Amino acid sequence: MSTTAANQYLPEVVEFLANGPLRAVVGGKDVAAAHGEVFSTVDPGSGQRLAEVCAMQPEDVDQAVRAAAAAFDKSGWAQMAPNERGVLLHRLADAVEQRLAIVAQIESLDAGKILGQAQGDVQNFVATIRYYADMALHMQRRTPLAVARHEAWTARFPWGPCGFIFPWNFPILLLGWGTAPALAAGNTVVVKPAEDTPLST
Repeated sequence: MSTTAANQYLPEVVEFLANGPLRAVVGGKDVAAAHGEVFSTVDPGSGQRLAEVCAMQPEDVDQAVRAAAAAFDKSGWAQMAPNERGVLLHRLADAVEQRLAIVAQIESLDAGKILGQAQGDVQNFVATIRYYADMALHMQRRTPLAVARHEAWTARFPWGPCGFIFPWNFPILLLGWGTAPALAAGNTVVVKPAEDTPLST
């Protein structure tokens, strides 16, 4: 990133972009690609390099899936009461909302979006997390069905680790649309952002 361009950005954005190579998060820890592969992501408007990002490989994906499976089986997330999960999801929404200007500027740079649209996408992410956290409170885990001479019901259970591959056009908005219902239901997630727009994710 050029010095002239950097002067237009929030200090937190400049620090984030300069702090590469940016790593993946697996099992709550920042991890680099197993063999050290990296790639550069560029500003689609200017073609200038924005940041260096770790290029995760198949074995890295396997590690992420194992971590998501272990979290599903052992962390207590799947067994947690919906209101307890909701508290944590609302904290995530709060954290993103407190950093809305920072995340929106990263999203705007990475996806080539007008800043106002990027701000709307980040706000949509926050609203989506809150919506599904609250919706989970009103879902009945076991619903009796009226069937003559039978005891019948439907039951809802978390499924397990869910994988998401998101496209480049609405990175953070789609992140919310995919992961919010999965997490609110008690699942764990593995996310593969588009290599064109990995930064906000």
